[in-house]
Amino acid sequence: MTGWMRLHLVENEQERLDALHALQVVGSERLPEYDAVVEAVAAIFDCPIALISLVDERDQWFKAACGVDIEGTSREVSICQHALSADDLFVVPDTLSDERFCDNPLVMGEPNIRFYAGCPLSLDGKNRLGTLCVIDQRPRKPARQQLHQLRRMGRVVEGLLKSHQANVEKEAALARAEAEHEEAVGKGRLLEEIAAVSGVGGWELCMNSQKLTWTRKTHEIHDVSDDYVPNVETAIDFYAPEARGPITRAVARGIEQGRGWDAELPLVTAKGRQIWVRAVGRPIEKDGETIKLVGAFQDVTERKQVEQAVRESEAAHRTTLETLSEGVLVLTRSGVIQSCNPAGAKLLDSTTERLVGRNVKDLTVAVICDLGVTHQEVNTLELAAEDPLLVCDATAELKHSGKAASRWLRVNARPIAQGGEYALDGVVVSLTDITETKRQANTLQVIFDNFPGGVAHYSDNFQLASYNDEFGKLLGYPTDMLRQKLHILDYLKFSAERGDYGPGDPEELALEKFRLNSPTKAYSYERHNADGRYLEVRYTPLPAGGSIFNFFDVTERKEMEQTLAESERLARDRLAELEAVLGNMRQGVSVFDKDGKLILWNQQYLDIFRKPYGEVREGVSLIDLLRAEKARGDFDGDVEEHYNALYEKLSRGEVVRTKFTHPDGKVIGVVHAPLPDGGWIGTHEDITLREETAARITHAAHHDDLTGLANRALFTARLQEALLDAQMQGTGGHLLLLDLDRFKPVNDTFGHDVGDELLCQVAQRFKECVRATDLVARIGGDEFAIILQGGGPGEPWVTEIAERLVAALNQTFDVFAHKVSIGISIGISYIGADAASIESLQKKADIALYEVKQNGRNGFRFYEAGRAHRVIRGGAA
Repeated sequence: MTGWMRLHLVENEQERLDALHALQVVGSERLPEYDAVVEAVAAIFDCPIALISLVDERDQWFKAACGVDIEGTSREVSICQHALSADDLFVVPDTLSDERFCDNPLVMGEPNIRFYAGCPLSLDGKNRLGTLCVIDQRPRKPARQQLHQLRRMGRVVEGLLKSHQANVEKEAALARAEAEHEEAVGKGRLLEEIAAVSGVGGWELCMNSQKLTWTRKTHEIHDVSDDYVPNVETAIDFYAPEARGPITRAVARGIEQGRGWDAELPLVTAKGRQIWVRAVGRPIEKDGETIKLVGAFQDVTERKQVEQAVRESEAAHRTTLETLSEGVLVLTRSGVIQSCNPAGAKLLDSTTERLVGRNVKDLTVAVICDLGVTHQEVNTLELAAEDPLLVCDATAELKHSGKAASRWLRVNARPIAQGGEYALDGVVVSLTDITETKRQANTLQVIFDNFPGGVAHYSDNFQLASYNDEFGKLLGYPTDMLRQKLHILDYLKFSAERGDYGPGDPEELALEKFRLNSPTKAYSYERHNADGRYLEVRYTPLPAGGSIFNFFDVTERKEMEQTLAESERLARDRLAELEAVLGNMRQGVSVFDKDGKLILWNQQYLDIFRKPYGEVREGVSLIDLLRAEKARGDFDGDVEEHYNALYEKLSRGEVVRTKFTHPDGKVIGVVHAPLPDGGWIGTHEDITLREETAARITHAAHHDDLTGLANRALFTARLQEALLDAQMQGTGGHLLLLDLDRFKPVNDTFGHDVGDELLCQVAQRFKECVRATDLVARIGGDEFAIILQGGGPGEPWVTEIAERLVAALNQTFDVFAHKVSIGISIGISYIGADAASIESLQKKADIALYEVKQNGRNGFRFYEAGRAHRVIRGGAA
């Protein structure tokens, strides 16, 4: 088999696939940003084809493509999968000369790949998700500059993917926040219910204030009123004297070692009642220190009394075996009877004394059963001794030598676990006389055979017990399969594999049908078989266990119902409209007919839009409603244009979702969904809180908690954007890296509170020195960065801003009654199209910053290439 017929897997393939799937980019919307990248790369290499390929488990999908009109290919023929193993660019100058690809279908046929160069794409430096690649139909030896540009464009694609990742994480964060809120509310309600019905009290001890808090149930257990105020000492005193030491040590270990405890101890209540309680507790830590103890408290006196009663009754239970109506035998593995209760001896027409010590092969009676699969008759007691697991609810005939009459027994066998307390090795056999039940079953079988439909009787463990011939005919089960009397799941799976339950996994479909069966609740349903027939299925649980299934062929009735159903279709459509409205009553609802006339609405619709009295009425058109809103300033836009666009989308069957800000400030989300008759239903919801929450989450993710400035993540993204603008549009800018001089002594001398306040004042002065379009960011403890937008190298206004910054920081700060003086050192680099990366920009600014610090600090310097080279050379020396 040639190379292209195999999948080429990287070492961390599963981790890579997990990272790709978590990104949720495969199959996502095509975007012009990605298209622009592949078009630019194709132009750089002068190649006809360029792709952004994401390599999944079996396929590669193109996020963007230039020169081909397909969405992806099989991974087996993908060259990009090989690039995933490369640490740098993966280049194949001539695929026909490379044994890995010379017979690849994409080389031998369309698109006739002869040259390939791919840049692996990774968001974490570890998992390569795909490639940015170029393809030509002739061999190529690309120039070094072209390969360098391919790397740079690969970083651009990674930036776009990171932006996509940020959006995915933002949506996930919003969803988690909503889910956690709902879960918290639900848990709170659940805990309230649990506390009310479970009899469990709670307590909490604050380590700082030593305040002990009891719940109402805990007060109740101690027989004290709700206004009783406990403390640690009085709580310990409630325990019996012998229990005070153990509970005191448990609490001490919880505080000192961070260990929880769970103990059952005697306690004397305020009313003198002697009870047993279960005391559970655990420490809550913060920053490595126990801040509180919390726990639960439960009265377990009743359970303790029950346990004592069980122990006292154990002796009585030892005699139960002697009084059982069910026969019990204990056999050795060779078949010798070791013990037998009186009921067992009676069933075997003997006495306990005669049976003990004899082998079951030598008895004057035989317990015969049919194995079912082979229909071979065997002695059930012999089989139980040899292989007890085969004897489970076996129905056996008890035959007496010389007697025509016989009895029927239900036989169960279970091996005694080896290595137990008494070191026994044998088999316990139970015998139950079911002669009368067997006679009733035979009578029932006669009824089954003459029933005008299919009948099947299943045991309480859903094993087929009996059935009639019509059951096999209607369900189409093979005769051999029915004779085996299998579990109901085997028959359900057979039907599922045949297609009786529709498409899907047969195992899942069978389990779905099986879960319908309840030991107490009857049900019925109709199903459509793969052969076209309709069967009515009725399930009835039996009071003593087991169940009855009835099956009726209702094909003719179903055909008549289908004829009647067509005439009722229009009525059901109208009912569907009403149900859709009722199902959305939580929001504002409006229903319009096919002519755009309002036919139904609710009060929420009036409240959300603050509709004046009399404006909304049956038969008014949406256009008239919009015109009325526009007249009072509630609608901003062209009425006819808005209506026509909405109507056109609804006519195509599209669901139209919009949101807008009402003049009163609230944000309203609107969903219009088409109805079968050409009309539509609109739902309208106040989503102001959701939008404000999303805005706060987004702001918190990109800003420093202390100063409110941009954080490192936002700074990096904006610097990347500024560099891309410089490279793609020729716009310039300047990067300023700023270190506070003499900040550490301030922090060490006056403390972190003063240091934090000083940083906030520094941030405010920075913002006052720059323009509104510039970005000020805190990227470290006392490290800041500023991105100045626009301008070329050597712009005078950049120098002016730097001078303002130095002057502003040289002015004394008033911080909590302290006079604080610091300085600022600034390194500046130009953001131009020739910059290789944001890292190089930061390095240049850092070099200039270093020169300022080396020359006395408290100033600024622009990066100069010649001076930087000298500094680097001097540092290397």
